[in-house]
Amino acid sequence: MKKLLFIIMGTLLLTAACSNNEKPAEKKDAAVENNASETSELAKYPEYSIVKEYIPSATYKESLESDNDDERVILFENENGKSFKSFYLKTRNILQIRDLEEDRLTYNKIFRPEK
Repeated sequence: MKKLLFIIMGTLLLTAACSNNEKPAEKKDAAVENNASETSELAKYPEYSIVKEYIPSATYKESLESDNDDERVILFENENGKSFKSFYLKTRNILQIRDLEEDRLTYNKIFRPEK
């Protein structure tokens, strides 16, 4: 009886471990080139105006790295490569802007978008 119970429990454990019950990721991982339509696309996000205030005025190629239920990441690149990255942590209402060239955090505050 104990062997049968052990076999049933082992089978259930293996079945549960092998099943794939994950929801498909809704990330937008594809980087999109910065053109007029993409700029307007990124400008629709509530944190975009604050991000543009804290990034020095220069020509940047903007791309949306990810946008899911937890966070939104926007990358700003110049001709030398990656320059700035903004992280909006939606679940904790935190907006961070990181200078990638100097490897420092330039903005880190609570952000509550108006709805």
